[in-house]
Amino acid sequence: MAIQVTVMPYSAFTICITFRHVAADGRAFHHFMKFWASLCKSSKQDLGLASFQGSLAMPLHNRDIIQDPKGLKPIFLQELWNSLPENIESKGIKRDVPSDMVRHTFVLSHVHVEKLKKWVSIKGKSHGLAIPHITTFVVTCALIWVCKVKSEENKVNDDESYILAFMADCRNRPEFSIPLEYFGNCLVCGNVVVNRGKLVGGLGNGILEAAIAIGSKVRYLQRESFEGAETLMSNFREYASLGKHMTIIAGSPKLEVYETDFGWGKPKRSDVVHVDNSGSISLSDCRDKEGRIEVGIALQKTQMNKFTTILEVHLTEIALLD
Repeated sequence: MAIQVTVMPYSAFTICITFRHVAADGRAFHHFMKFWASLCKSSKQDLGLASFQGSLAMPLHNRDIIQDPKGLKPIFLQELWNSLPENIESKGIKRDVPSDMVRHTFVLSHVHVEKLKKWVSIKGKSHGLAIPHITTFVVTCALIWVCKVKSEENKVNDDESYILAFMADCRNRPEFSIPLEYFGNCLVCGNVVVNRGKLVGGLGNGILEAAIAIGSKVRYLQRESFEGAETLMSNFREYASLGKHMTIIAGSPKLEVYETDFGWGKPKRSDVVHVDNSGSISLSDCRDKEGRIEVGIALQKTQMNKFTTILEVHLTEIALLD
């Protein structure tokens, strides 16, 4: 982990942190940040360590609580060893980001999200389809994924497979009994594969197709967390080889990024920097709460303009829903 603090005189300061996923996942990282912030805040307010410890548990590093009934440890270690040369070569900051790359944070209001859920439900019923899991995460990912695919240059066969990858936290699951403060990786990976033709389907059918696929994968992971775990890393590398056809969801509103208070209040802004060169889309809560979702994305300028227009059209159509 590396930490850089930049002070902007008479204005603010930024904390930029980079860390490797081999050490910890997003839940562990943000718990560490909140723990650090709480310690700073309690010191600033002279509350004492006892008061601070009562509100937030210390990060837990005890690896003995992790059970491995399927013998995944040697498999993962071998996969990591095989990818070691690649990791060493790719170490460091990527500097080949296109010069016309732009970043934007879109905000979906609570009204947007609730109407989107209702729209997906109604659309599914009109097609005689059951939507297995309609949540804020599912409909947000479906909407943004479809807009991103539609905004690309139309040089791809509609039969091409597109992948959306996301991580699901396994802490506090009954079969694992791992506390929320565990510092490490406790994730399962969900890979959703849909043909491009379905994602760009007319009359909003692409969003419906995406929501069904994502919702089904979420439900599946809730039932079968270990299923296919032994091929998780090799599958991920195979999907990653598809390059631009793969979109990764980074973060989650449940991580409550804006609840990290060092004693000066909530952060003014939080960004996931690596979306600039990883093809990822970041999700987080909003500073003012109210059920809003921040969506961070980086695209080349021409594609960003298309993406924005497509997103606005979809949101306008959904807003008309009674």
